[in-house]
Amino acid sequence: MMHLLFVETNTTGTGTKAMKIAKQLGYKIHFWTMNPEQYSAMTDDHPLNFADRVVIIDTYNTDRMKEELARSEAKFAGILTFDDYHLIPVAELASYLGVRGHDIEALKRARYKHITRTYLESQHFREFLQPAFHIIHHLDEIINLEISFPCVIKPVDDSGSNGVTICQNRLDLELSLRREWQRQRNERGYELERKWLIEEWIEGQEFSAEMLYTADGWKLVSVTKKETYGPHAVECGHVTGPELNPIPDLEKRCKKLLDLLGLNYGAAHIEFFVRGNSLYLVEVNPRLAGDGIPQLVEFSTGVDMVRHVVLQSIGTNEDITITKQRYAAIKFILPVEQGIYQMVKGMEEAQKVEGVKRISIGKLPFKANGIKSSYQRLGFVMAEGDSMESVIRSTREAMDRLEWRIVNE
Repeated sequence: MMHLLFVETNTTGTGTKAMKIAKQLGYKIHFWTMNPEQYSAMTDDHPLNFADRVVIIDTYNTDRMKEELARSEAKFAGILTFDDYHLIPVAELASYLGVRGHDIEALKRARYKHITRTYLESQHFREFLQPAFHIIHHLDEIINLEISFPCVIKPVDDSGSNGVTICQNRLDLELSLRREWQRQRNERGYELERKWLIEEWIEGQEFSAEMLYTADGWKLVSVTKKETYGPHAVECGHVTGPELNPIPDLEKRCKKLLDLLGLNYGAAHIEFFVRGNSLYLVEVNPRLAGDGIPQLVEFSTGVDMVRHVVLQSIGTNEDITITKQRYAAIKFILPVEQGIYQMVKGMEEAQKVEGVKRISIGKLPFKANGIKSSYQRLGFVMAEGDSMESVIRSTREAMDRLEWRIVNE
């Protein structure tokens, strides 16, 4: 029996899709998690539905996991994770097992946002520009800093818009930092670094480049146009398709960036703003995109990025072949008012909208008290079609057919 180890997963279904693919390839799925309850909102694809063996273990404790590996009778062909917080522990375990994985130093350069900024600055990298930035360790440090507003504050190692705030003035910044100072761990139990970036706010359209590593190096598979909501820049919609590339040499620039960082494995999700003729780097995520983007890429290009990552983990690099020229979009359902969202009607009618491929609603009831991160979203609608306008129209029409029962407290 062949065995594949999954250490935690994300909550948007990419990891569970990888489990399905691995099972189709004949692998027995081992799933290690600190707490299965953190996946309780996954009403569609709960990871425990696909795991053959589940181990409850501290997945942030590499030594403890090595002890478990030493005791295990299974010989693992590969190891995977699908969230930011376990990338480095899993890379260390891959090295321990002698299977494919990330170079740890390269991973750190990409994983920690402040290291990315300082490293690219030291290398005088100009394919992507960077906003002006400061790295701070304590809220008192901003007293002597020259900061232009608006600015953005973000933790150096969180994701999903957690801790991100667009600040219009110094009071906004001070209040945001004080809130962040109180936050020791995030929703996934990850202990946060006590460091933050304060960055110049770049006005422009945000995109991301979806990259895969192949036998011929990094390849650009698709470009995603992004939509965000509110002062915390929560991602609320994405669209991908054949004519969204903002500049002709984007693939070349992305390859130079990833090669400079030293990444040579898996996938990468590079977020950037376009302002005029310049590209400004937001961050490099050394993993597949979240938010259902890999599914959008498959709808629009025919490339199954999740399958490629699974195969890489067991030592196989397949060629990438674009077989479709379609558009695909996802629109996230945000709570329109505070209260308890108890139930939703109209799912069947929404699913009948032309082009709609999938509708997913998180676990209800759901208490809404603001939109500060991706964890406050209610669900999403995905659609596929011949144009960007048609897929966006399909997602909006489907959402309009949903009727929510909300109890105000």
